[in-house]
Amino acid sequence: MRGVWADFNNDGFLDVFVNDKGGVNVFYTNNGNGTFSKVAQGPQVQGADNHALPSWVDYNNDGNFDLLVPVGFGGPSLGHVELFSNTGNGTFTRANAGDLTTQSGYFGLSAWADYDNDGFVDFAVANMPPAGSGNTFIFHNNGDGTFAKTSLGAVTTDRVIPAALVWVDYDNDGFMDLFVVNSFDSTNRLYHNNHDSTFTRELANAIATDRWVGTEQGNAASLGDYDNDGLPDLFVAAGSGAQNRLYHNEGGGVFTRITSGPMLPHAPGVGSWGCAWGDYDNDGYLDLFVSSYNGHNQLFHNNGDGTFTQDLNGSPANDGGSGVLYLAPSWMDYDNDGFLDLFVAGGSGKSLLYHNNRNTNGWLEVKCVGTASNRAAIGAKVRARATIAGKTFWQSREINEGGGHCSLSPVAHFGLGDATNVEVLRIEWPSGIVQTMTNVTSGRILTVVEQQGNTSRAVSFIGAPTNGIVTVSATGNPGPLYVLEASTNLISWTKLSVRTNVSGTVRFSDPAAAKFSRRFYRVSAP
Repeated sequence: MRGVWADFNNDGFLDVFVNDKGGVNVFYTNNGNGTFSKVAQGPQVQGADNHALPSWVDYNNDGNFDLLVPVGFGGPSLGHVELFSNTGNGTFTRANAGDLTTQSGYFGLSAWADYDNDGFVDFAVANMPPAGSGNTFIFHNNGDGTFAKTSLGAVTTDRVIPAALVWVDYDNDGFMDLFVVNSFDSTNRLYHNNHDSTFTRELANAIATDRWVGTEQGNAASLGDYDNDGLPDLFVAAGSGAQNRLYHNEGGGVFTRITSGPMLPHAPGVGSWGCAWGDYDNDGYLDLFVSSYNGHNQLFHNNGDGTFTQDLNGSPANDGGSGVLYLAPSWMDYDNDGFLDLFVAGGSGKSLLYHNNRNTNGWLEVKCVGTASNRAAIGAKVRARATIAGKTFWQSREINEGGGHCSLSPVAHFGLGDATNVEVLRIEWPSGIVQTMTNVTSGRILTVVEQQGNTSRAVSFIGAPTNGIVTVSATGNPGPLYVLEASTNLISWTKLSVRTNVSGTVRFSDPAAAKFSRRFYRVSAP
């Protein structure tokens, strides 16, 4: 089970969707007063199946969060990916999205990213047959609401027994890479993005050469910059036969395995099944929650010097016990008070929701809206510089829906301690656009729309269709990104493609023009 937190009805509060493997999924809308209402109607909550871990996504860039649920893992027969398109008011329709929804498999773990930075998010999902290993399927977003199954070499042909798929730009080169936790008697997998829609398997990186031996088992993974050096570090939760693993990102794509720390060992017979980073006390440093089987869940407080102390007080650190399984955790701020609350999916027994009791520390939350980038800004890096307790440093967050046994909300949360403002807020968008703001007041939820400054542009020519293809040419300042959008009614616009204006004139083509009786176009430089 996994809880997916996103604002599905656009009322400013996070709602939650929880899958039920072998049963009926559940969906709760946030009432905005600390309570939730259960939704009983709609395709996403009807019909029992082998529903695996769900995710939020805006696959068609319409500004509404959609839902995806893989089906098949652990079931008696092949399943299909279920994609539920948000109609704009929090209700859903079942989407027909090409290969994504017609391909059969034993689908389980999955994750979203725009791996080629074309402004449309793509999808990776693990095929997990009942016996033996399977391969990862990657579906490329065609930009028209459909997806095409794509062969990307080793990343789609390697046979693994995956426990987590996580997209992350681990080397900060602007392109999303893929990390796969591989269970049982093998190494994990790390695939580096070559910037040309191909991937190379890394064979000399510590996170991909450490081996699970014998009965050792990897279960989950979560990435977060716990020491505020601007690079994502990696925690891997392991079963009872192995220690958990923490890898520090040294930069340049190099990781070092940390060999000591309270989050690494298990008590006998206890296994870790989920993990998530979040700054629950708003002191400016990411803390770590680990969910368990056969023992108490665990909360580790970041001391701000690269070390952690286990927090033994409060419900999150004391729930769980013999024979009880807890799975995917989620840090999120469901009541918009600036402090992270915690949801833990129950593998056996009820799921858990904890409200943060807060302290006096400051905070800032950032919602990103992509224009040239994908609308949900998956892959955007949000960095905040502030002076906390007399020390000036940067914090970094990557907009990401999670992957594996961890779920993240589409909001970048920063704890600010005694700081009253963020001195510099920097957003590095997947498109390559960088936005910087200064002296941002704390204690607020800030929405930032992707833009690249003032840029002159004009549509200079729209050619007549040739063989059903329309060509659009725009002139303007060289250098910026230009976005082509289309409409049939001059009210609703759909992004078709993004191009860099290299010479002062940029050209687009619309091969789908012949499908419409009329089609309007506009070109903008956000």
